[in-house]
Amino acid sequence: MAPNRRLLSLRFAAWFCVILIAYLSLTPVQVRTPAPAGVEHAIAYAGTAVLTVLAYPAQSVALIVGSLALYSGLMELFQNFSPGRHPGLDGVLWSSAGAIVGGLGSEILRRARPFR
Repeated sequence: MAPNRRLLSLRFAAWFCVILIAYLSLTPVQVRTPAPAGVEHAIAYAGTAVLTVLAYPAQSVALIVGSLALYSGLMELFQNFSPGRHPGLDGVLWSSAGAIVGGLGSEILRRARPFR
């Protein structure tokens, strides 16, 4: 796959995840897995961080992880206006931890095998 196509595909996937997180965070209908809610948060944000770091190689990992952590806080805040949702600091902490793990892991991957 050509480098520009690869980055475009990664960017599409990253933004799809960002939008999907908003949808799943703010709709009244909750999609649940057998995993605890905190683990779900961490996995969702870790995956999004991985895709975003790989999709935007010129951006610092700290900026991407920090943006995702802030985004998780906004999603929890906006849950106050969504019926049936229960915002909490634990959601922000789990999501932020996932973003940190995903961001650092993808930075290690990016340095080991840089996308060109």
